[in-house]
Amino acid sequence: MSYNQQLQREIKLWRDEGIISAETETTLLHRYPVVKKSMTQTLALLGSLLFGIGVILFFSANWEVMPRTLKVAVVVLSFTLSYGAGYYLRYYKATFPKVGFALICLGSLLYGAAIWLIAQIFHLPAETEMGFFLWYLGVIPVAYLFNSSINLTLALVNLVVWFLAGKYPLSLPFIIFPVLLGSTILPLAIKKKDLINFVLAIVAAYIWFVPLGVKLAHTNFSFQLGITGLLLFSLLLYNLARLLKNRQFFAENFLDGLTLLGLFVGLAPFSFHGFINEFATLQELFYFPFLLGAVILVIAGLKLKSKTLGRHDLPLFLLYLCLFPLFPALGANTGVLILNNLLLFIYALLAVYYGYLLKNPFIFNLSIIMFAAAVVMKYFDFFFAVLPRSAFFITGGLLLLLGSLFLENKRRNLLKTMERGEQ
Repeated sequence: MSYNQQLQREIKLWRDEGIISAETETTLLHRYPVVKKSMTQTLALLGSLLFGIGVILFFSANWEVMPRTLKVAVVVLSFTLSYGAGYYLRYYKATFPKVGFALICLGSLLYGAAIWLIAQIFHLPAETEMGFFLWYLGVIPVAYLFNSSINLTLALVNLVVWFLAGKYPLSLPFIIFPVLLGSTILPLAIKKKDLINFVLAIVAAYIWFVPLGVKLAHTNFSFQLGITGLLLFSLLLYNLARLLKNRQFFAENFLDGLTLLGLFVGLAPFSFHGFINEFATLQELFYFPFLLGAVILVIAGLKLKSKTLGRHDLPLFLLYLCLFPLFPALGANTGVLILNNLLLFIYALLAVYYGYLLKNPFIFNLSIIMFAAAVVMKYFDFFFAVLPRSAFFITGGLLLLLGSLFLENKRRNLLKTMERGEQ
C-alpha cells in the first residue's frame, strides 16, 4: 500500500470519527490522489526500451562503415531528439503525456549509450567507472527537471555502479558518494514521497558504509565484517527512525521495517557456532574506528531525543555482539551460543509485539515472517545432522504446515484486534 493510499484511508476514518468535515475530506483527497498504474505508459516504456536496444544494435552493426562526423551527429541527435519529442508530447502540447514520458526515459538510456560510443569514436581511455559517473551527472538533472522517478532510479543505479566499479583508496570518492546521495537522490525521493527510491537510497548508503569500514580497518572484505557493518548501520537507522517518529514522515513504516529486518539479519549469524567462532578470531575488528563513532552517534541521538534510555532502546543490547573480537574465548563457549539463539527468538517475538503495539500491519506481518524464518533456520541447524533424511523432511514438512496454520490464524486474529482498536 502506497503512502497516499494509507493517507486516504486515514482521511476517511477522520471523517467517520467527526475529526474533519466533509469539505476538508474532499480537499485532502484531491491534494493526495492515488495515482494508478497505466497500461499505456507501461507499453510506451517497454516500446522505448526495445527501440533503444534496436538503435544500439543498429549502430554496432554499421559502426565501422560510418564516417566519424556522422557517428557523432547520430549519437548526439538520438538522445537530443528523444528528449525534445518527449518534452513536446508531455508538456508543450500535452497530447500524449505518457508516450512523452517514455521518450524522456528513452533519451536517458540513449545518453548513457552515447558516452561509451563517443569515447570509442575518439579513442578515449575506456574507464568504466567514469562513464557511469558521467551518466549519473547527465540523468540527475533530467530527474529533477521532469520530476521523474524512473530517471531518479537510473541516476541512483549509475552512482552506485560508479562507486563499486572503482578501485579507490580511502579518498575523495568515499566522501563524494554519500554527499551526492544525500544532496541529489534523497531530497527528490522524499519530495516525491517515492518509497522505492528512498529504500534503494538506504540500501546504497549501506553499500557505502561497509567498504568504508573495510578501508578503515586496512583489511579485505569478509562475511563477518559485512554482518558487523549491517548491525551498526541498522542501529543508526533505528536511531534515525526514533528521531523521525510522530513527524508524519512518509517512509516511517519502511524505515522501521528496514531497521527491524537489518537487525534480525545481523543477529541471525551469531546463532551459528561456525560463524561466531570465526568472528571471534578476526583481530582486524579491533581497528574499526567507525565502530566507536556509530555507538556514540546512536546513544547521543537517543539522549538528545528522550534525555534517557528506555524500553524503546532495547536494540542497543545487540552492540554486545561487537565485543566478541575483544574476548575470542567467548566464541567457543556453548553458553554464549545458547544465549545468542535465545536472543534471536526473543528479538523476533519483541518485533511481533512492537508491530502489535503500533497497530501496524506492515511491521506486524514482517515480524511474523522473521519469527518463522528463525524457526526454519534453527530446525535445519539443530536436526539436519541428527535425524535420518526422510524423518528430517517429513517432520519438517509437518511442522511447517501446522506452524503456518497456527501463525496464520494468530496473525488474522491479531490483525482484527488491531483494526477494532483503530475504530
